Amino acid sequence: DWIGATMFPSDYAESADPYMAESYVANLPFAAKLIVAGSWLIAPLCGAWLALRIADWRPGGWIVVALFLAAGLMNQFTLPHPLWMQISAVVLPLLGGWLAQRVHRKPYPGEPLLG
Repeated sequence: DWIGATMFPSDYAESADPYMAESYVANLPFAAKLIVAGSWLIAPLCGAWLALRIADWRPGGWIVVALFLAAGLMNQFTLPHPLWMQISAVVLPLLGGWLAQRVHRKPYPGEPLLG
């Protein structure tokens, strides 16, 4: 989100007015929306992979994914998003968790966890 806000600054101020929030999201450039959707894939992927690498416990990766999924859903209820972004907020974190499990491997004995 920070990358998108840096690349596409706006005059939007946090407001309780739902029409202003809806207008803000509707007027975001498509590239900014893609950056947000990409973060819904990359962040859970990296977080779940790291949890798997450290703990080597499959549910740990899914716990991380569940946290990102909850944050994405909360974001959908806070700001109105297009339908494709609403679907992405659910599908992409789950895809990230699945990919993390696919690329994860147990470290060899004596191998550093992150190196």
